[in-house]
Amino acid sequence: MITYPSHLAFQRCSLRCSQASHITHMLRLLAARRLAEKPIGLGMGIIWGLIFLMAFPIAASAAVPAWQIVPSESHITFTATQNGAPTTGEFKSFSGTINFDPTQLASSNVKIVVDMTSVSASYGDVATTLMTPDWFDVKLFPQAIFTANKFTKTGDNTYQADGTLTIRDKTLPTVLTFTMQQYSATKALAKGTALLKRTQFGVGRGDWAKTDTVKDDVKVDFTLSANKKA
Repeated sequence: MITYPSHLAFQRCSLRCSQASHITHMLRLLAARRLAEKPIGLGMGIIWGLIFLMAFPIAASAAVPAWQIVPSESHITFTATQNGAPTTGEFKSFSGTINFDPTQLASSNVKIVVDMTSVSASYGDVATTLMTPDWFDVKLFPQAIFTANKFTKTGDNTYQADGTLTIRDKTLPTVLTFTMQQYSATKALAKGTALLKRTQFGVGRGDWAKTDTVKDDVKVDFTLSANKKA
């Protein structure tokens, strides 16, 4: 076996790399030329198509953009019915991880974490009651969490998110419907609704478990304003 000096071996390697690069370049040109010509047989068409794909690697799809919630422009409110009259409230503090693109719904996902201790209500005593063990029990369960990775387009700028919601120690399937009121390269604004049954989450215990005074249905409305992360 012939042994070449190191500098000759390097030159031979460089020559081979150059030749390989030249061959790849020629394959690209030839494949593009053949595909641009008049139709060819099915078998040869497949062959030239494969050559073209090998010469030009398929570009990876763009990553789903990440969004940062703007707290001053975002809100989560709820409406319940007590003694036949609506009672409204709001969660003043929440955060989230949002990766969403209307053109890449299959890769989109969201996680919203609500600070249950930030609850307020139209009447002060209602907010105090909601924090107690019979209701949200905020000392034991300080957070509510919604996560979703299944999104469906239901109309012009309208969508449905199928996910799960955890309140107290209950995690249940939950559906959100929302409208993208604004979506640009830097800004997104969504408004939506979820309809919940409070007793399914164990909210309202003891005498409060009855639904004659405080109805079971609770409507949650949200506005999420977000800026695209750099």
